[in-house]
Amino acid sequence: MLRKLENLLLAAAGVCVVALGLLITATVVLRSVVGWGVPDDVVIAKELMIGAIVLPLAAVSSARAHIAIEFLYNRFGKRTQAWLLAFSSLIGFLALLPIAYAAWRELSHVVGVGSYFFGELELPKWPGRLAFFIGIACFVVRMLVLLVEDLKAARSPTGDAASNLNRPYS
Repeated sequence: MLRKLENLLLAAAGVCVVALGLLITATVVLRSVVGWGVPDDVVIAKELMIGAIVLPLAAVSSARAHIAIEFLYNRFGKRTQAWLLAFSSLIGFLALLPIAYAAWRELSHVVGVGSYFFGELELPKWPGRLAFFIGIACFVVRMLVLLVEDLKAARSPTGDAASNLNRPYS
């Protein structure tokens, strides 16, 4: 279930990237040809970037494709590596909790007061805040799942954490 949601969010992030490219292209072409661009293009681009960046975070973590410094990690034994993975998953999970809470509060606030961007289109703020919250919430759940898996691997007799690394994402 979580993997299907992550794939859906990954696809949505791809749509955001394509839409961002189309928006920028349309704005440049329209400004060059007719002298005016897409209304509120900066606001729309900013909101699309939120989706492009935040929505795929859980999928990236599931594949363990985030930035890692392995030159030191690879020098440790399997047991130490397993505990380092568990520790990093715990730190990641704990660091995301206040971000998820703040995202929920911000989403609740903009929905509650009906906030919108001042511009020609007066676009509502809630879609970008919702995308951010969904992306972070899914990221938190994925980090919790990774934490449980990493703790199981660290507590196993062999401490085999290698199976948790570099798994292909499907």
